[in-house]
Amino acid sequence: METLIKDKKISVSLFILLVIISLFVITKIVGEVRGNFGEEESYNVISVNGKGETLAVSNIATLNINLEEEDATSKKSQELLNESINKTLTYLAEKGIETKDIKSTFGGISPRYEYLKSSYYSSGQRKLVGFTARQSIEVKVREVDDANTIRTGLAELGVDNIEGPNFSIEDEKGYKEEARALAITDAKEKAKVLAKDLGVRLVKIVSFSEGSNYYYDGRNTMKAMSMDSVEGVAYGVDEQTPSLPTGENKITSNVTITYEIR
Repeated sequence: METLIKDKKISVSLFILLVIISLFVITKIVGEVRGNFGEEESYNVISVNGKGETLAVSNIATLNINLEEEDATSKKSQELLNESINKTLTYLAEKGIETKDIKSTFGGISPRYEYLKSSYYSSGQRKLVGFTARQSIEVKVREVDDANTIRTGLAELGVDNIEGPNFSIEDEKGYKEEARALAITDAKEKAKVLAKDLGVRLVKIVSFSEGSNYYYDGRNTMKAMSMDSVEGVAYGVDEQTPSLPTGENKITSNVTITYEIR
């Protein structure tokens, strides 16, 4: 009998202990849920915007060279194209362009057709008249002042389909990081002033966002030419090749920082 009573006491004690543990766990879970919904950890915030800008002069000029040859057979058109490619690559090498800065972007051979009308009312019959072989080459000129000279030299070789030069900067990432750092500093300074004016204290950053812009301005760094040289180029008296404006690249970073305040 005594053993039975003793076992019942132990069971009741264990039951009470389990109830206490369960209540503790439930209370903790409820507290965390409330915290997630901001009932216990609600806070006031302020948001500030910051802006940073960096300027970089273009240090890369890109030319896109489009070569095209036609002939009655695909083999012959390709042979003619190969000659043009070799001539172009040889010239670029003579101008100091490295192989790593020359990239093939497109190439192929396609048939050429003509429509021969059999009568006034007929739309005509398609007839194969030859083949066209094409090759596009992208060239990076690291001495940007040489870009126009190279383009002129290629034109003298008979390469008459050239796009560019298009000016850009090589290490854009570094300038973006610099602009972002300036924007963050700007935002932090504004936050300090705002907190002082409001009579509050900045606790910690609770959110951050960034937007970047890239702007090219080709007007600011144009190299001046005298009127005599301009007239000489226009009338073929002077062989000097004009320097093209490389322009400035303005990289802007806009950030928004949100602070918890007390």
